[in-house]
Amino acid sequence: MFAVLSINQLERMSAEGVNLVFIDLRLPEAFASGHLPGSVNIPFHLLSRDRLEPYRGRLLVFGCEHGGKSMRAARDFGRIGFRTASLGCGIPVGKAD
Repeated sequence: MFAVLSINQLERMSAEGVNLVFIDLRLPEAFASGHLPGSVNIPFHLLSRDRLEPYRGRLLVFGCEHGGKSMRAARDFGRIGFRTASLGCGIPVGKAD
C-alpha cells in the first residue's frame, strides 16, 4: 500500500524534514521545462530497481504528468520493499522551478 499525496502535503513533509526524494517520471524535455526543487528525473520507461537502490531507506515520492504512472510506480516498487508514495494529481506546472 502507498499514500497518494497532494502538492501541499508534499511541501509540508519537505519543510518538516521528512527523508524523502521526489522522483519525476516525465521525459527529460518536460523535466527541463520546469520541475519541483530537488527532484530527480528518472523517466518512467527507465525506472528500475537498480536506479532506485541509491534512495533505499528514503520515502520515494513519484510524480508524472497526470498521476497514473506515479501511482503505478508507487504500487510496484512498494511491493518489492521500497517506501513509496505518489503525487496523485500530477506535477503542477505553476510549482515548477
